[in-house]
Amino acid sequence: MKAFRGLTKKVARGEGGFTLIELLIVIIILGILAAVVAFNVAGFLGAGTEESAKTERAAVQTAVIAGMADVSCGQLDSGGSIGPGDSSMTCTCGASNATTFDLEDYMHLPTHGSWTWDVSGVVVNGTYSGGGKTCTYDSTADPQWNCTAG
Repeated sequence: MKAFRGLTKKVARGEGGFTLIELLIVIIILGILAAVVAFNVAGFLGAGTEESAKTERAAVQTAVIAGMADVSCGQLDSGGSIGPGDSSMTCTCGASNATTFDLEDYMHLPTHGSWTWDVSGVVVNGTYSGGGKTCTYDSTADPQWNCTAG
């Protein structure tokens, strides 16, 4: 109560509160700080999409090659592809012994992009979308990765 009485005495004498100019200056400074932070953070948006695409491409390629190694397969009968939401695909090796393996045994998560690989198990192209970006991969192009907004 004593503190409240002191405040009311200051207000009565015209000493209390902030002026409109002081409040406007503080609001302008906060606005400038918010704009600087927003500008700096905007540069990082979508960067995770490109890294996710690269990681998933590597995971698909590793899964295919690991499956080929487990069944002692030097070359697949044909290339293959996997799309969004897929984690399962049967690959066939060698026309003479027709050994197969299920890609799901080597890749435990569904994919979010579309990936295509050749008979040696190397991913040759693909597309990955997320975070406002679409990234395409082409092993024959330079650069191999092309990420665009949208």
